[in-house]
Amino acid sequence: MFDTFPCQVHFFTETSPGKFFGKLNWRIQEPDGEFFTRDALQRFVQDPENPAHLINHDNEYLHYEDDWYIVDYAADDNKEGVPPFAYVYYRGSNDAWVGYGGVVVYTRESKLPESLIPRLREASKKV
Repeated sequence: MFDTFPCQVHFFTETSPGKFFGKLNWRIQEPDGEFFTRDALQRFVQDPENPAHLINHDNEYLHYEDDWYIVDYAADDNKEGVPPFAYVYYRGSNDAWVGYGGVVVYTRESKLPESLIPRLREASKKV
C-alpha cells in the first residue's frame, strides 16, 4: 500500500539485535488539493533462519500480518559505489484483504537514483 503514495517518509529504529520498529508516514492528496496525513508504527522481527525475511505479525489494527523480504541492498560507502538503498518485496493480509503485496525501494534521495535502475531490474527477476 505505501509504495503508491508519492509523499512518504519512513524511519527505522533497531531496538535490539534482529528487532526494530518502523515509523511509516505518508500523505494522500485529496481532490480539493488538501492532504490527508497518516502514520503507522510497525514492529519487525528478523527471521533467524533467513535474515532477509522481516516479520510483522500479531497486529491488532485490521489484524494484519506483513512479511518483508530484502531482495537487494547496498550499505553506505559500499564497494560498488552505488547510492545506499534497500529493495523490499512484501506480502501480507488483513481483515479486508488477503494476499496484498508489492515492492518498495528505500533510498536517502527524494527520487530514485537512475544509477540503481539496472540493478533493481536484475534483482526483480528473483521475485
